[in-house]
Amino acid sequence: MDEIGHILREARENKGLTVEDVQAQIRINTRFLTALEGGQYNALPSPVHVRGFLRNYARFLGLDPQPLLDRYLVVQGQDARLGPPVVQEITPDTPLIERQDQPFFDPVNMEVNGKGFEAVTGGGGSGGILQIVIIVALVVALALIANRFIPILFGSGDNGNIVEEFTSAVQDVVADVTNATATPTTTPDAPAAAAGSSSVVVGGTEQPILDTTRNNPGGAGTATPTRPPLPVTLDEIRLKLDILERTWVEVTIDGSVVYSGIAKTNDTFEWTALNEAKIVTGNATGVFATINDVALGRLGGRGERHEEVWRTTQ
Repeated sequence: MDEIGHILREARENKGLTVEDVQAQIRINTRFLTALEGGQYNALPSPVHVRGFLRNYARFLGLDPQPLLDRYLVVQGQDARLGPPVVQEITPDTPLIERQDQPFFDPVNMEVNGKGFEAVTGGGGSGGILQIVIIVALVVALALIANRFIPILFGSGDNGNIVEEFTSAVQDVVADVTNATATPTTTPDAPAAAAGSSSVVVGGTEQPILDTTRNNPGGAGTATPTRPPLPVTLDEIRLKLDILERTWVEVTIDGSVVYSGIAKTNDTFEWTALNEAKIVTGNATGVFATINDVALGRLGGRGERHEEVWRTTQ
């Protein structure tokens, strides 16, 4: 038996371990462990693997690996005790010598313990954590997209509205993040008035598009001057909004914001104000207002930002 192998085997047996036990601890195949103990170095993939496995095995058994490595070099005809290496002075004229016996990366020289992971991740720095966060965010985003659109692509949704669904989702995200006016999207089912028309169909009933400039002292007036007058006395303001086109809306009742966000087609909202009701919208034609059962109509033109205020007469 080889001297190195005899030392390794004796140390292992003194610890009461089998080669299978060692394999479970340091992840070196029993075939290679047996070859090391038998001095059969040719059974290992390369001399680099021999040195790496020998180092890890010796350390696991509580042995100093350097004398064993020196003995292995002697066995292989490379006497490690011939003396200190010759130091060559490096000058600009010294030719570059490429070494063939040293691989760029020696995987077996990595310690098989808690430090191995740090060697791979660079010590667990903030850069590695940031990469993990980015990867997790991408996976979550892909999962959300797949959950929304794969059913549509495979026939469980409306295939004709894929582009419209995607556009609507993007506009919702942009509007929520920037709190800005979103571009309205006209849907096929939304009731719409023809160009130059003074009426619109709401709930199956044709309603006129009329002006409320008289009762809007603080807001911008609309282009159509035909809104019906509101009662002279308003003890309270019962505000009803029918959403005809997707639009951003903010509603303030008696000084408190009760709604702010993207209202979608066919949404209906109702509030009662004791003093003041205020509405701001980014697409005035998409909002049909009714005050105390008086249909005021659309608040303005398409894509027009509109603000309107109604106050009681108390």
